[in-house]
Amino acid sequence: MAVPQDNRFFQRGGFEGFTTYGLCQIVTSFEAYRGVHTFHPVRGEFFAVLDDPRKIDGDGARKKTSRGPKPADTSYLSLSVDSDGRTTVGADGAMLECANVKIDAGKSLWFHWAFSRFDWSPGNDFAVFEAYDGNGTQGSPVYRQLLTQSLDLEKTSQWYSDWRVCAWRPDTNFSGTLRWVVSNGLSTSTGLPRPGGAARPSALLIDCVEID
Repeated sequence: MAVPQDNRFFQRGGFEGFTTYGLCQIVTSFEAYRGVHTFHPVRGEFFAVLDDPRKIDGDGARKKTSRGPKPADTSYLSLSVDSDGRTTVGADGAMLECANVKIDAGKSLWFHWAFSRFDWSPGNDFAVFEAYDGNGTQGSPVYRQLLTQSLDLEKTSQWYSDWRVCAWRPDTNFSGTLRWVVSNGLSTSTGLPRPGGAARPSALLIDCVEID
């Protein structure tokens, strides 16, 4: 099995062929912080948004509710050296997975991504792409790519990065699970968990997942 051909642009308006953890949705448009930019699909009518920065209270923390999925645990992730030369530890966020994907050596996985930050230092929200060989996502991924971190955008006074393309070409045949993650993070020199780590989530946007 490869990436679902009938939903690689999320053209079915749902997550058929994918698995989600945390707050994930299929949308036709999405506004960045304070409406500074509106995202539209790269192709077709829909795209995926991981996490929902709008579902926060007046202090910027996630609204506590018994309805809807709980945030995904992203505490296994960290950036050993972030944009401030410190360590960013993950807290929680959202994930999108596609299992049983086969990519032959010489072929490439392509996808479009964008990022909308809703946090500021010492918060350092970030997004990564991972590939896990075999069944499941236990152990270490065979590939991990940091897509972006909010500190980079903050340093240039930007609230979002527009659609970009990421490609991965495995050296050998790949058979396993693809995972996209957006995480709340804290840039720290102490390594302590982030107080109120669920505050001010950022969003990762995904569209056009293809193998060529």
